[in-house]
Amino acid sequence: MLFLHCNDLLTARRSGAVGLCVALSLTLMGCSGGDPTAPDPELIFEDGFETPYDQVTLLDEGGSMVRGFSAWLKLTTETSDLRLRRSSEYDTVACGEAAEWFYQVSGDEALMTNQGGLSCQRFTEKRFDFDNGRWLVSDNSRGIVYYRVWKLNH
Repeated sequence: MLFLHCNDLLTARRSGAVGLCVALSLTLMGCSGGDPTAPDPELIFEDGFETPYDQVTLLDEGGSMVRGFSAWLKLTTETSDLRLRRSSEYDTVACGEAAEWFYQVSGDEALMTNQGGLSCQRFTEKRFDFDNGRWLVSDNSRGIVYYRVWKLNH
């Protein structure tokens, strides 16, 4: 009888210790609050723009750091002076591919119905031998800007 009682206590302690270890591991890994593979929108913005982050409003964002890096932002700003870093290295491009990509991730119908009102730019870091780039899609009629950066290792 004494043996069974001691065995029950050991089992209870072991279960409690395992539960505590699992909870601590999840907390340390960041799984307890949000997606640990999601990029930080403020850091993405600061990497791509010279304009201070507090001068824009983040409307939507997404991305992942799994098998490479891909992040996107949907922004609006009260100021018309949204300054890109390395702006002279961006090329003006047709908006079809970028608008379709942003539509797929955001569901914003205006990207498909108002392509004539969009202006689009793309930057590619040519020194990298893997798929990479940055897109900037501006919808000036609505005051909305989409920004994407990616570095994918296929």
